[in-house]
Amino acid sequence: MSLLTRGINKLSQLGIDTDKDWQTREIANLRAVAANMAHGDVIFRGGSILERLTADAGKGYSFLRSRGPGLSPAWQDIESLVQYMTGAVNRAAAFDLSIPSPSVSQVSQQASSPPGRVATGVLSPPEPVITIDALTGPGGAVDSSPLLDIPKPGVYGKAAIGAPVSGAVADAGGVQTDETVPANNDAANDMTLLPPVPALDDAYYFGRSSLWDWLELRMGTAGIGTWDIAWEYWNDAAWASLADVTDNTSGFRVKGTRLVLFTRPIDWAQATVGGIASLYWIRARVSAYTSVVTQPKGTRAFTWINY
Repeated sequence: MSLLTRGINKLSQLGIDTDKDWQTREIANLRAVAANMAHGDVIFRGGSILERLTADAGKGYSFLRSRGPGLSPAWQDIESLVQYMTGAVNRAAAFDLSIPSPSVSQVSQQASSPPGRVATGVLSPPEPVITIDALTGPGGAVDSSPLLDIPKPGVYGKAAIGAPVSGAVADAGGVQTDETVPANNDAANDMTLLPPVPALDDAYYFGRSSLWDWLELRMGTAGIGTWDIAWEYWNDAAWASLADVTDNTSGFRVKGTRLVLFTRPIDWAQATVGGIASLYWIRARVSAYTSVVTQPKGTRAFTWINY
């Protein structure tokens, strides 16, 4: 009614001076805010004046949320909405990839001619196993955390060191001949593994200054004939049979590089053979003989220690 008394008959005739201080009517700086607004902007009350919230702040998958008394509204993304509505601590599944460094096992051998080494690295990481750990957040949401669990690769290894024989002795009818030098050079067929005409108990001895595990024998000439070989060791009282023998020379009947494998004796003792003292000896003894066509001869020999 007071407006009409001042000559204003219609609401459209009412004009508001926005430059004046209208804070007592909870309206202030309206013209300044409106002049700076762009399409899509939002006006909100901040304290006792109006403020502008730009539409650019809400680009993407966002929403406008009031944060409570005394706080300005804020644009938040959809993931924040999920967190806000559910109370979930985490918003996404997290992969925890933890891969230990695989250990490399080593198989080492020393070549015999010329001396050297051949090393083979073996890398064997096991199959990864994926497990799921599920946790419930305060608001009921589930945080799934797939874990890639790769166990530590198994380590296996076998190392062996070969060396020339410390002693090699040919025994023909009780006459022992030192053939250590021929056994340690590359001259072909200079080791008389059996006499030209073998007899029962003729033997060939191989020795090393320390305990060892198998014999490498390079056969220059394969023997042809009918005889049996017994592989034996000295136990400080007598010659006894070696255990678990694998004779890849077939009693000196196969040419080429061959191994004679056995289980190291626990009572192996040092002995003197052919004047060579304090070695751990094994011998290949003729345990049966019928005939010979070709005399077996060797080129070189090595003893191997397994670690």
